[in-house]
Amino acid sequence: MTTCVIDLNDYELRLARHGEVVASSPGQVALVNGNLEIGAAAMAVAWTHPRTSENRYWRDLNTATVDHLGRRVRHHADLAWLQLEQLKAAAGNPTEVQFAVPGSFHNDQLSLLLGVTEACGLRTTALVDSAVAAGAAALGPGQWLHLDLQQHQAVLTRLEVGAEVVRTGVEVLAGFGINRLREACIRVITQAFVSDCRFDPRHHADTEQVMQIQLGQWLALLRQHAEIKVQIEYRGRRFETRVQRAAVLAATAPLLRPLRDAVPAGVTPVASHRLAAQPGFGASFPGVAVLGEKAVFQGMAGVGPSAGGLALLTSLPASAKPTVQGHTVSARPNAGVTHLLEQHTATPLGQAPLFLLSHGGHARSAEPNSFCRLSLGPQGVEASPLEAGRPRLNGQPLNAATVLHAGDQITLGGTPVLYTAIRVLNPDAA
Repeated sequence: MTTCVIDLNDYELRLARHGEVVASSPGQVALVNGNLEIGAAAMAVAWTHPRTSENRYWRDLNTATVDHLGRRVRHHADLAWLQLEQLKAAAGNPTEVQFAVPGSFHNDQLSLLLGVTEACGLRTTALVDSAVAAGAAALGPGQWLHLDLQQHQAVLTRLEVGAEVVRTGVEVLAGFGINRLREACIRVITQAFVSDCRFDPRHHADTEQVMQIQLGQWLALLRQHAEIKVQIEYRGRRFETRVQRAAVLAATAPLLRPLRDAVPAGVTPVASHRLAAQPGFGASFPGVAVLGEKAVFQGMAGVGPSAGGLALLTSLPASAKPTVQGHTVSARPNAGVTHLLEQHTATPLGQAPLFLLSHGGHARSAEPNSFCRLSLGPQGVEASPLEAGRPRLNGQPLNAATVLHAGDQITLGGTPVLYTAIRVLNPDAA
């Protein structure tokens, strides 16, 4: 019989044979002119058909009624069946499957998954926690926290590694996922178009769809360049603007902070390739190791058919030759702020102090309308109020000199000024 492994993450379901991905599909469906599009084809039309699109059916896998996707779809389980059928066909119709599933799946969903898979003509031979599988491929002894992202949530999995990799806990950060980070990036790009061209690409479904399709390519370019030129055509006109990497990092840093802050003391965080690919990862998680794209499949290479009942495996033998060793990593950068972002301009911070002005902008020496001074201290860049409590740091009164972290925001009550502390690294660390 032909066996495959499916990594079940709704951002990108991946099917592999012998450790190599042979088919993949994002968790998205869309009803267009009576036809149900699935995966990449659905992503290509999702923003032009928002009322008949769906991307939460894996996260919410159940049999609750769905009534906006045509007569063929009764509930989320039908959508799961359709996507598994698509993957199966793209992979040459294997007959057996092993699943790597995130810790966010509960028992009822696992049971439903088995039923859907059987309806696809596939025999499930193993269910394995995906963080355990990824850890089994690479992690050395110690206490670990595996960080992974789905479309709409983050999954944090505690792993204890000795002779075996054992799952000891799972936490789900609801509402935090890749789609939220993408939305922040889209807002930055939209604002650039509005500011430079007086054109709002999100006001038109067609141009919003173009932005969503191009976003991955634009972010890839921003990893290599501090600023890129982007353009969109609409009704025979070409609109062009420039987007700064610093602006994108400033937008994503506050969103990454809850994930960074969720790492407890005494454990070593390790990131999935999905998290590591997000803009701002390098600045928010300095020194955090990243598991490769094939880690899940490598960890499941030695998993055989489950004996007896099919239960979720939450432990696997650890790698005899681990490539990632445990050590204490601070998931909260203690310093490292390098620039101050105001609107689309990032100003380098160095030895010379910088004074923030109540009407916006900055000066290199104190002026009558200065309200906050930035200077380099022993622990990094410090923000000092020129009048205690007048400036606000992340919405709270700033009463004394405070070390800034990437993503911190300085405001002044009663004014629209907004300054964001950011950390700009080398391009491949963005």
